[in-house]
Amino acid sequence: MKLLQFSGGLDSLACLLLLQYEPGLHVLTVQTDGAYPGVVLYLMKLEARFPKIRFHRVYTQRDLKTHGQPVDVVPLRWTELGQLARGGSDVRYQDTYSCCHRAIWTPLAEASKRLGATVIYRGQRHDDRLKGPCKDGDVVDGVTYRFPIAGWSRLHVSDFVSRHAAELMPPGYAEGERSSRDCMDCSAYLEDNEARLRHLPPAMLKRMEALLTRWREDVLEELG
Repeated sequence: MKLLQFSGGLDSLACLLLLQYEPGLHVLTVQTDGAYPGVVLYLMKLEARFPKIRFHRVYTQRDLKTHGQPVDVVPLRWTELGQLARGGSDVRYQDTYSCCHRAIWTPLAEASKRLGATVIYRGQRHDDRLKGPCKDGDVVDGVTYRFPIAGWSRLHVSDFVSRHAAELMPPGYAEGERSSRDCMDCSAYLEDNEARLRHLPPAMLKRMEALLTRWREDVLEELG
């Protein structure tokens, strides 16, 4: 079974447009408890546009209360184990990748296996700052991984989507955002997420600004 792992971002959309006539294609996406309200409507729009493709969704919980808010630099005394050792519980952090691994990457892999995927497509590019270890054509545990836009640039992807399906442009990209809208209250990946944070609703933006200010203070205290 051929499966496109769909993040909801521009690269995933480019892959979907390239693969839309692939017989028997399935699309799988993960929706966390922090998903943007508009993500559901966007996925419904895609399903209506590609009625012959079967879409699957996995719903996950991040449990931030237990594991902490994801951040790019973790002050150890405010982690789950750090607070157990040192005390205190007013705020808690976890590293960025642990949160994504628990709420997105592992559920995505497990669901792909349950669905019986033998070929998995991803919108990974060579010039991505963050990317997995697999290369196009690699076979892992009997599954072939394919990256249809591996050699494309970000500009190439944007131009391709604009030419072929401008009306399907994922939310945020037209306003200068650089990544898919995975979790509305994500406080990590700040190098890519600065524009996304600026576009949050006022109440959410105020909350995130306060959290990031506190986080920076905690990092400095940890270093001191």
